[in-house]
Amino acid sequence: MSHPTGPSDTVILRHASGGSTDGGHLDLAMTALPAIELSPMPGWITGETLEAQGIEVSMPNLPSLQRPELSPTPWRLRVTAHGPRTARIVLAPEGHRVFDERPGWLGIVTADGPVPAEAALNGQEARLSGDEFTVVVARSPFSLRVEDRDGRTVLRTAERLRQVAGFPMAPPALHHDGKTAVSFELAASEDILGFGEQFGRLVKNGQKLTLRSEDALGTGTGMAYKPVPVWHSTAGYAGFLNTGATVTADVGHERPSVLSLELDDDALDLFVFVSPEPAQRLADYTALTGHSQRPPLWAFGYWMGRCRYHSSGEMLEVARSMNAHSIPCDVLHLDPDWLVVDRLNTDFIWNEDRFGKRKDFVADLAAEGKRLSVWELPYVDPKSPLYAELQERGFFVKTLHGATAYLGGTPTPDGRPRALIDFSNPQARTWWKEQHRAFLDDGVAVFKTDFGEGFPADGVLAEDTPAAHHHNLYPLRYNSATSEAIAEATGRTPLVWGRSGWAGSHRYPGQWGGDAESTVAGMQATLRGGLSYALGAPGFWSHDIGGFFGPELTDGLYVRWTQFGAFSPLMRAHGLRPREPWAFSPEALKIARTWIRRRYGLLPYLWQAATASVRDGLPMMRPLHLSFPEDPAAVGIDSQFMLGDDLLVIPIFDDSSAPASRSFYVPKGTWTDLHTGTAYEAGFHTATFPLDAMPVLVRPGASIPTLPVPEDTRNTEDLADQPWVVHRFGHDLGPIPAFTGFDGSIADPASFDVVDHDA
Repeated sequence: MSHPTGPSDTVILRHASGGSTDGGHLDLAMTALPAIELSPMPGWITGETLEAQGIEVSMPNLPSLQRPELSPTPWRLRVTAHGPRTARIVLAPEGHRVFDERPGWLGIVTADGPVPAEAALNGQEARLSGDEFTVVVARSPFSLRVEDRDGRTVLRTAERLRQVAGFPMAPPALHHDGKTAVSFELAASEDILGFGEQFGRLVKNGQKLTLRSEDALGTGTGMAYKPVPVWHSTAGYAGFLNTGATVTADVGHERPSVLSLELDDDALDLFVFVSPEPAQRLADYTALTGHSQRPPLWAFGYWMGRCRYHSSGEMLEVARSMNAHSIPCDVLHLDPDWLVVDRLNTDFIWNEDRFGKRKDFVADLAAEGKRLSVWELPYVDPKSPLYAELQERGFFVKTLHGATAYLGGTPTPDGRPRALIDFSNPQARTWWKEQHRAFLDDGVAVFKTDFGEGFPADGVLAEDTPAAHHHNLYPLRYNSATSEAIAEATGRTPLVWGRSGWAGSHRYPGQWGGDAESTVAGMQATLRGGLSYALGAPGFWSHDIGGFFGPELTDGLYVRWTQFGAFSPLMRAHGLRPREPWAFSPEALKIARTWIRRRYGLLPYLWQAATASVRDGLPMMRPLHLSFPEDPAAVGIDSQFMLGDDLLVIPIFDDSSAPASRSFYVPKGTWTDLHTGTAYEAGFHTATFPLDAMPVLVRPGASIPTLPVPEDTRNTEDLADQPWVVHRFGHDLGPIPAFTGFDGSIADPASFDVVDHDA
């Protein structure tokens, strides 16, 4: 006999009845039936007749089956359009509050409600059609599919996938233990990408991912700092779960042809973006959730940090040494030593014993041409003199029983519990923002919003959203509060350097890839994480050059990672041990300086790429699949990337100072190495590169604006008035594009010097 394993409250969504098309949307009554998961054989069964469930009753070895009772519960399905290519599908128990809320009720979606669409009902199915998509709901048994404008199915539930006796293995939708799951069928050649900053392979087929923001303790643990419930399918759609709940995404791991999504919530709120172009899908996603903001010009310079600098004198010496070595540098970063109570605590009490008067220290750095970045996290240590006051004022996250909740998931150095600021409490949020004002008035340029993943399992926020959403929404609340503090105090575009994130975090640039190990594997995982994150949080992402921890860096790996960093959206070196170029061999110092200066020479191009990123809702660093979706070889490539529209960057993953062999892929056309002039035709190549070389290839027909970098350049400000030189590559070149100047105006093409490179 086959024995049930499913809990008694498990139900499967089986039938859709009645319905309304009022207001250009579908609103259907759903019937959920108790269900049992079979064991040891796979499959599900309800109390309906076996024939009604499509089970093959003529199978000679069909076991006797215990069916659950037929006791239906009411659910509801609503389908709406939110743009010409965007559908919203909401599935929840009848009476759930999601049906009464606007799409932005969780703080992720920023756009208004639905747009008009064509809705129709008949006896067998219900349809809702936007300009370029149709959602089709089969009534009995329930199933769902999404079609593109040509009628081609891009997404369908997995009711067709059954085992030999006909038992369904992946019901379209089920609910158990407060969790809702949907299963979609994977087509034979369909690849899935995305789900945020995941450090494994870019194509997620075969993987099972838990989307829960965690202190990942590195890039090789299987956890993620910035998961995002957004994915792309090569079938021609992207999906976005509008939730803060933990999501488990099984991408053909348990069932090879099933994409299963289970979320720790009663409601499913799914947006589907239908387009064969991933760039268009991202544009539609950012139209829904907001665009990133272009950081100030100085943010695109070189940043230097260390965990930790212990005094103002030590940091000023670094600033002077940068200038002495002719290494441009815009930002020096200060980790927790600026605090009096400095371990997993931010109470904004400046340590004058180590760093003197803050305003004087910032001015001394400015005299050397450097800005100050300051570390923070959203936790407060009980030893802080402000702890009792903040607790009394109710500014901390609480438990369900009203007690102060404590940090979870992050090891503490002394075992003391840390409290968390509740950013959903308006008074606590105001207090947090006010603490930044004095720092900003003194000239602090940017805050590194570290941690934020430690919202505890028993914690609840003051805001009126279900507790299941609080953990993953906490990083969004945290980074938005600091970004708002900067914008309100300075009137300029804010910039943070955030580690934790969720859907919507791209609105608050920038982010970095967390604590990578100082190994080739750490560097490789870092790039994969950035490319995966780009598909769900398009904006400005970067990483710690050299990795944060682990074995002492070799000269070779330091140089290779610096080359990679020089062609990343933002460029910061940071780690437990020194990352200053002169801490390595004379050869490494010389090569690192060359690549840092090359980055400064590309500031005009970086500025164009950043401007386009914000305008178009695209990441500045892009997987090849995003730029070349029609190229089947590009989809799985996660060891190289596009920087903006025109530069193909091919990092070299090697920790030796000897020349390294590198295999790489070139898309269609003849591409030219930016620095050597070597031409590469489309296809796979293998070449050997000495330590001072990394291939950076220019797309045929591209115009790359640059500027000269004089020997005495200290920072980006020193280059603001340098003349631009435009390098053009390829045949049959047209007019010079309209470039955006550093001041935001459209630059006059006649003012440029032009150099043509014929590949």
